[in-house]
Amino acid sequence: MQPTTLRITLSHAGVSLGGRPVLSDISLTVAPGEAWLVLGGNGSGKSTLLRLLRGDIWPDDDGRGERLYRCGDGPGRASPIGVRQRFGIVSPEAQRATKRLCAHLPARTVILAGMRDAVYVQGGPKPAELARLEAVAARLAIGHLLDTPVAALSNGQLRAVLLARALATRPLVLFLDEFLDGLDEAARETAGQAVAQAAADGAAIVLTSHQGATPPPGPARGLTLAGGRIIDSGPAPDVLDRYRRAMDGPSRELPAVPSRAMAEGEHTAPAAEADGLPLVVLEAATVYLERRAILTDIDLTVRPGGHLAVFGANGAGKSTLLKLIAGELHPALGGRAWRPGLAAPEGFTDLRDIRRRIGLVSFELEADYDKELSALELVTSGIAATIGIYAEPSERDLAAARRWMDFFGVADLAGRRLGRLSAGQTRRLFLARAMVGEPRLLLLDEPFSGLDGPSRRRAMAAVSAAARSGVTVIAAVHRPGDVIPEIQTVYRLQGGRLTPVEGV
Repeated sequence: MQPTTLRITLSHAGVSLGGRPVLSDISLTVAPGEAWLVLGGNGSGKSTLLRLLRGDIWPDDDGRGERLYRCGDGPGRASPIGVRQRFGIVSPEAQRATKRLCAHLPARTVILAGMRDAVYVQGGPKPAELARLEAVAARLAIGHLLDTPVAALSNGQLRAVLLARALATRPLVLFLDEFLDGLDEAARETAGQAVAQAAADGAAIVLTSHQGATPPPGPARGLTLAGGRIIDSGPAPDVLDRYRRAMDGPSRELPAVPSRAMAEGEHTAPAAEADGLPLVVLEAATVYLERRAILTDIDLTVRPGGHLAVFGANGAGKSTLLKLIAGELHPALGGRAWRPGLAAPEGFTDLRDIRRRIGLVSFELEADYDKELSALELVTSGIAATIGIYAEPSERDLAAARRWMDFFGVADLAGRRLGRLSAGQTRRLFLARAMVGEPRLLLLDEPFSGLDGPSRRRAMAAVSAAARSGVTVIAAVHRPGDVIPEIQTVYRLQGGRLTPVEGV
């Protein structure tokens, strides 16, 4: 018999990962139909708390902490077996795993598998499962995506598919970890309405936010985490107000951009200013994915210092455009893409060398990395523009990586494994990776998504400093507030076509 109500209780629970305490002395109860807003900066323990509540990890076996799942008036048990299939989850970690494991699968399979708490669907779907699939797809307006492979979905589209997967479980508890990050305004509104409906249907909601998102629907409780401990709790609006005031404090002043030449006493002009050649030229470039035109007749010339931003809804093709510029995708017959200002002085055009002159930050790149790689190795890999380390790095390379990690405020993470870091910490490390090779061109795909307030301000100031130092910046963003002041040229992608925009 399926449970109809569920209460999750944590009493003095702690979690250690890799011998390091991540949560300490956590006590809270998620009651049936209750809403919780969990606030905290990057690395505060929010995602780990959701994993603990969901049963993905166990509390430390220290004799103090306890976790209980109680259905109805039953005695409760420590294991989530029997109720896990009624837990919905949307998180950056789940999104990276789906990109990595399910790239070849259509969206409908990802949603159907969620009803069984599985990665793949074993056996044909039942009529009731198909009915739920159609219902959640209609609720989130993603019916047109059901037959699209995960690899061809934009980040925002995949987020909507994961929310549909979570809702299709008819959740007793819906765990939402920064689930609105990366969604355009229309998608945010649709997702918010779907979550409100789930709450009205009786689901408990546990929502994390680093920027201070709106509380879940209805009366809600709130708590703030810092250093793995609860430092504030109470009614969600009150906790949120105190959190926002604390997050609006002054940011630490940025150090100087850590140029390798300056660090080693050299005096060279910025690479991007060495000649006046355009960095990238696209002519009549059309790109197909899964036999569908994502970009159509794109004409674009990017000159040194010609910083630009690209706006567009989820699925408009922003990430595809950045991949085309980087040489990861190629235009169809009749189009052309070349990179004269990124080639070697003698005109050598090997894409492997050109990519060393391009810094890239994107969710897809994050998903490609081995989660056992250390943070220092991750950043160092940016020098050769490889995914992972394939040769012993020199002391010079390691020193450059450490300088950029310090610049982005993540030097203390050097020995930590990528799989044990928060989404915000990971994003700052990838920003450091993008800059460590001192690129001529910096491609940023929603670069400030996943960052708390202070980290976001620091990252934006860092990108601005990089732009002023001679690096040309191209940013794909949803929000005008994510456009650095140095960007004066703005485009919009719509219907696969690129058009200039006056103002932002």
